[in-house]
Amino acid sequence: MAKFSKNEIRIHLVCWSVYIFVEVVLSGFIAGRFSNFFLYALFYTVNIGIFYCHSLWVMPVLKGRSKARVFIFCLSVIFECLLYLSAATLINLFLDRFGLRGTPMAINMQYVGITLWRASFFIMYGTGYFFLKGYLERQGLEMQLITAEKDFLRAQINPHLLFNTLNFIRHATKHNTADASLAINSLTDLMEYALEDSKNEFVPLAKETEQVENLIALNRLRFGHLLYLEYTNDNQNPRAMILPIVLLTLVENLFKHGIFNDPQNPAVISISSSANEISFETINLIALNGKNAGRQTGIENIKARLAHAYPKGIYEFAYGAKGDRFETKLTITLI
Repeated sequence: MAKFSKNEIRIHLVCWSVYIFVEVVLSGFIAGRFSNFFLYALFYTVNIGIFYCHSLWVMPVLKGRSKARVFIFCLSVIFECLLYLSAATLINLFLDRFGLRGTPMAINMQYVGITLWRASFFIMYGTGYFFLKGYLERQGLEMQLITAEKDFLRAQINPHLLFNTLNFIRHATKHNTADASLAINSLTDLMEYALEDSKNEFVPLAKETEQVENLIALNRLRFGHLLYLEYTNDNQNPRAMILPIVLLTLVENLFKHGIFNDPQNPAVISISSSANEISFETINLIALNGKNAGRQTGIENIKARLAHAYPKGIYEFAYGAKGDRFETKLTITLI
């Protein structure tokens, strides 16, 4: 048997109250008279009963695995109708016995037809409720699945940042304590952002670029004067929001797989925003070590997260090798 939450019970009570009030008032005005309270109370109890009987017990039979489920379903519907007819007849006899009916009781084919027609209304309502409830449950499960997938993808990204930045600290501490202190400060900010702020659906672009700069600072400590990098940040829109960790992951991939010791071919990281869009681009020489699996994992995660977060046509994400360089370009239209 299905269990209802307190909120669902409240919704059902409100819906039934509105339905009964409207039906009683309309039928009363059309007929030019209203019946007594006992008639309404008893018959609506039966009506509501067959609604839940059909939606909670009979309809689920069709979802079973039995080969005879259609036959069982048809028998169940017939049984419902007979049960409704029997209950309605008993109520009518009871009301007639105590003079609470507006007209004398007469059991004939017309009475049976009208009663079964009334039963069919609530059976149809129950069928509609069954399919609506199933649809809403599937939607809820899909939303939970999407949320879980987002969390999973984000959890895949964050460990990359952690392990690599800890590597940077190890390199920095070999030089001097001042560099180590700067590295620890940058790492602290970076990890706080990756573990806390990244839980938000979207973050200000300024926050994401701040952590990009922290990651650049960590790598400058690592490479010293041998890091050739051109970084530009032209954020003209302070209200621009972006999916967290995306730019940070692309920059991390750049440092993990690129070459930075060629002054004639510096790596490029460019971030800009306007009232209409966010633009991000990276260019780096490709390290000829054949280790592209990590880069592809990061790229695939970003593609999946972008697809979940933005509608089609809102963003463009392009990447790939062009000669001896690897380029990524992300453009997001702000709406």
